[in-house]
Amino acid sequence: MILRILLITLILKVSIFACADGWGYEHKDFVFLEKRVLPFANFSEDLNSASTYNDILYKYNKEVKELNIKEWQDFLGKDFTKKEIEEFIYKRENLEKIKNPEVLEYLNFVKEQEPYATSDYYYYKKYSYNKKLFKDAKKPEELITIALAKLEKTNSLWLKQRYFYLAFRLAHFYKKQPLDIYNKYYAKLFKNSNTIIKDWVQGLYAGALIKNSNIVKGVYEFTKLFEEDTINWHLSFYNFHHIKTNKQWNELLSYAKDDEEKIKFFTLRALHKNANLIEELKNIESINVNSKWYDLLLYRALLDSQHYFDNFQGYERNFQSKKFIQYLTNVKKKNMHLVNLSLAYYNYFEKKPEKAKIYLSKIIDSKENIHEAEVLDYILYLDSIKNIDIKTENIIYKKMEHLIKNHGKSNNIQVYTFKKLVNIFKEDKQNFKSFLSSQYQYREVDNFTLERFNKYEKFITSKKESKLQEYLAKKLEKQNKDISLKNTEVKLLVNNLKFQEALNTKHKSLNTKVQFSPFNVHIKGNNRAGTQNQFTLKQILQKLVVIQKELKKNPNSPMDNYLYANALYNLSFAGNSDILTTVYRSTYSYKDIELQKQKLNDSIKYYKKAIQNAKNKEFKSKITYMLAKSELALFDIKASKHDGYGENRYSFNRTWMYNQHEIYKKYLKKGYGKFFDKLKEDYGNTKYYQELIKECSNLRVYEKAKTK
Repeated sequence: MILRILLITLILKVSIFACADGWGYEHKDFVFLEKRVLPFANFSEDLNSASTYNDILYKYNKEVKELNIKEWQDFLGKDFTKKEIEEFIYKRENLEKIKNPEVLEYLNFVKEQEPYATSDYYYYKKYSYNKKLFKDAKKPEELITIALAKLEKTNSLWLKQRYFYLAFRLAHFYKKQPLDIYNKYYAKLFKNSNTIIKDWVQGLYAGALIKNSNIVKGVYEFTKLFEEDTINWHLSFYNFHHIKTNKQWNELLSYAKDDEEKIKFFTLRALHKNANLIEELKNIESINVNSKWYDLLLYRALLDSQHYFDNFQGYERNFQSKKFIQYLTNVKKKNMHLVNLSLAYYNYFEKKPEKAKIYLSKIIDSKENIHEAEVLDYILYLDSIKNIDIKTENIIYKKMEHLIKNHGKSNNIQVYTFKKLVNIFKEDKQNFKSFLSSQYQYREVDNFTLERFNKYEKFITSKKESKLQEYLAKKLEKQNKDISLKNTEVKLLVNNLKFQEALNTKHKSLNTKVQFSPFNVHIKGNNRAGTQNQFTLKQILQKLVVIQKELKKNPNSPMDNYLYANALYNLSFAGNSDILTTVYRSTYSYKDIELQKQKLNDSIKYYKKAIQNAKNKEFKSKITYMLAKSELALFDIKASKHDGYGENRYSFNRTWMYNQHEIYKKYLKKGYGKFFDKLKEDYGNTKYYQELIKECSNLRVYEKAKTK
């Protein structure tokens, strides 16, 4: 049967503790707690938020399908596989395999009434290509009558329950006396039943009461679903909002048959994002501090506090740690695990590690469910490390390995360990180990330098000094299998002007077509103009190597000096080929500030050599303009600042048009501009200068700024 329910539900596997193996939907970087099985335990965020709601819906659709298929398999017998039953029920395929006529009759009826029970009913009726089906289709009241007739006719209790559910659901949706149907059939059909249909019917019954203006009684019936062994327990919260006044609250309390039901009411009220959680805990404590619902609220608060470990600094950390410490310090209950764990964490958040250790020792001494305490104890240990040697590395690995075994599929322990090691090694002046640790979770190739790359390769292949290093090397080697570093090596070699070494790698990236020739320069912008280049990187590098050799033979060659200077300029952030030097190119920032200076200073050196030996005045004016551009790029570098968005990354002020006039004023004050001046003084009568003054905005702005 295709059961498309408007009532959103969720199921969790039953166990007291479950390993923390999937916390992505909680939007936390790290979660060091084990999952609990109670309703909403693993959702610390606003339960009315769209993301949480969608998480519940997704999990429900998956779980309910599995359970429904299992019930159908139990009913039909083991002759059919789960895959076959899925085809029967959800796809209506291969029905000829079913020999039971009552089952076929039921499935046909499901199909007939289904359009009236979908959440997109009105769209389905008005806009769908199937809208013609509604023209001659039976009305909901007719389908209700038919379902009840089939209920009376069949001898199968299992099918009776499902026919009843279909009739009751239609009656509820279309206001056709659903409570009359419920009162007539429910007791005799579900007296000793534990089918998922019973939970669905309970949700419909509670909803029907509310729709019939019996609001408080309806909310009370919803609270009966608030148990870990019901399929749609979350409906108890999503309908609790109907209680709006003290009168309604007091009436709800009057329905409670025992203290446990009263505690449920306080718990559901406490789940609201604006609830005073500590006051609600006190309310439950006054009834039964050992209630599982008390632990639920305590756990959800602790789960929310795991945001403390987030990298993102924008989250408002309003955990009320001090208030929880003040309240929980005097709480006494049979199982103190969550109380002690909470006090340990909240004292840790308040920078009181010694107090945190006192509460952790109480959990560890109990020798029950100690894993969570061991994790926080390990975090405290990592915080205490100031200097790290090989012996300490082995201790870290031993502790980490022990915790990993009990942490399920989650890699939180490992990731957090190496996140901490980044800073520990850095503080201990072990910068390369700090870098290696930063690569644990994913490779940040943008942070590789040629020196680091060479050390990295040596680290992978050499004998390791500690178990921690062995573990890290295996992780990095796996990354190497997934994504080759050779392309990064080629770019690093080009960035460091080691052109022959780049050719020697023989990597496939050398066959990549280069978009713009680094030997060409243009008046506009950063030389990305004109016909695109058709040469490969290999051909470009080969030409550079040839030019280098020619310059050794004839260091005064004006053309070779000019072409080599062009290449150096274009391989800088200001040129057209800087993409050849980096894996991830940025349009507003650059890396390796010393290498950038080297390229530009060298380009100026070779341009000066070229102009000294050039004869043609037009050629000299072109070289002079490139000297001016190189000088301006150096000015940008000296005025740039670390942008905070990455290691060794800088941005320059002249990126945006709005502030260029002010930048040029600073440019003049600092004594720059001699090449712009020389262009006008020595080459003002050349054709190149006349073209330049029309096309080059830099020159026009400079001239204007100088005049002012």
